[in-house]
Amino acid sequence: MFNPKTAYAKIAFETILFYKTTGQIRKMDEEKISADLKLNLSCVISIVDLQDNLLASFGKVNPENKTLYEEIVANTIHLLDDKKNKKITKENLSEIKVYVDILSEPQKVTDLKEVKPSKHGIVVQNEKGKQGFTVPDIKKPKSIEQQIEIAKKQGGLKEKNILELELFSFHITRYD
Repeated sequence: MFNPKTAYAKIAFETILFYKTTGQIRKMDEEKISADLKLNLSCVISIVDLQDNLLASFGKVNPENKTLYEEIVANTIHLLDDKKNKKITKENLSEIKVYVDILSEPQKVTDLKEVKPSKHGIVVQNEKGKQGFTVPDIKKPKSIEQQIEIAKKQGGLKEKNILELELFSFHITRYD
């Protein structure tokens, strides 16, 4: 059974365990939430098998909840409720690991050479504000061009010319 090393991964994993075994969402008492979990930050939850193969992930570039704690719980539940994620069952909870990636605020990219796919996540956005993003190392892109294509696909963006898109990069800190 996965043994989380950090409070962030522990919250996500305990949310998975409780939700998959009871069908309910357990919330922590407000006074028990530490100061770092009260920050307004975005995160991506990733569930991998024991060989680190991605089974499912979900998150947002910009936080939709008041606190990081609420963001971790909401993103974990959204991931579990997504019909595409049938691989996460009550029976295989001992065969998964959980990562929580905390995202920095995205910064506009002015030079593609500065973006490293193994280090930076990217956001692509069209002129209508529709966007897609990818975190570093989840789908193992070998180049920034591949990373842009992954982010475009994730966001359903059809623009062929990169000049039609705004690019932003961000850093993640991964917790397990």
